[in-house]
Amino acid sequence: METKAVQAKLLLRVPEVTAALRFYEQALGWERLEPCAAAGYALLRLPGGDAALLAAEGMAAEALRRLQAPACRELSPGGRFYVTAPPGEALVRLQQRAAEAGGRWLDETEPGCWRTVTITTPEGYRAAYWQELFPSDEETLALFAAGPDRLEAALAGLGEAGLDLARAPGTWSIREQVLHVVDLELAALHKLKFALAGPERGRAYNGNGFSQDAWAAGMRYASRPVRAEVALFRLLREHVLGVCEHTPGALARSVIASGREETAGRLMKMMAGHANVHIRRIGEIRKQHAVD
Repeated sequence: METKAVQAKLLLRVPEVTAALRFYEQALGWERLEPCAAAGYALLRLPGGDAALLAAEGMAAEALRRLQAPACRELSPGGRFYVTAPPGEALVRLQQRAAEAGGRWLDETEPGCWRTVTITTPEGYRAAYWQELFPSDEETLALFAAGPDRLEAALAGLGEAGLDLARAPGTWSIREQVLHVVDLELAALHKLKFALAGPERGRAYNGNGFSQDAWAAGMRYASRPVRAEVALFRLLREHVLGVCEHTPGALARSVIASGREETAGRLMKMMAGHANVHIRRIGEIRKQHAVD
C-alpha cells in the first residue's frame, strides 16, 4: 500500500519505537501506516484520520522533514492533543487497555457539553479522547444561565492575593482564568449574535481567530482587576438569554463559518462548557492552596 504521501500533523518523540508501538498501536488502537523501526520512526493514523509520527531521539532531520506536514505540531511531555473518541463501551475498553499497558487516564467530562477522557502515555503525552454531547434546548439554556452563579461562587471570599494563586509557576492564575473566560464570551458573542439576528438558517459568517495567549499578554491579564469582568459576564449571559426568550426558534438559528453550519444552541453549549472548565480550575487552585 502506498503511504509515502501521508504526512504527520503530530510529532511524538519516544525513547524506542518498537516498544512505543506496543502502546500506541495495541493499547490505543492507532493504525500503523509506515513502520521503519530500524530508521527510528513509525507513522500511525489516529482515529479521525490525521497521522502521527513516533520518532526516536536522534532520528535524522532529513527523514523527519519528509514525514511531517508543513504545520506539524511537535509535543513535549505533558503536552495535550485531541483525538476522536470511539462511541460508548469502546471508550471504556480503551481506558482499560491503556491502563493495563502502563498509561493513566482521567475523565474530564463536562456534563451536557462533551465527554473527554485524557490518557497519559508512558512518555507523558496527553491524548484527549473527545466526544460531543447533545443536550436538549432546555438543558442548554439551563447550562448557559448557571454560569454567572458558578463563577461568583468560585471567587467568593478571594482577595487580590488569592486571585494571583496558580496551579504552578508559568500557568494561569485565578485572575487570568477569569479574564480569559470573559474575553472568550465576548469573542464568541459576535458569532452568536449573527446567528440569532439573521435569517433562520445558514447566514455566512466571517470572523477573526482568537489567540488566547496573545490576548492574555496584550491586555495584561496578570495585573488587571476582575470585579467589572465578573459583572459583565453576568450581563452578557442575561442579554443572550433575553434575546433567546424573544426570538422564535432561537437555538436552531445558525451561521455558516469556515464551511460548517453552527447553530446558536451549539455555540451557547460550547460557551457554557468552556466557562465551566475554567471555573472548575479555579476551584482546583483554591483546593491546592487550601483557600476556603
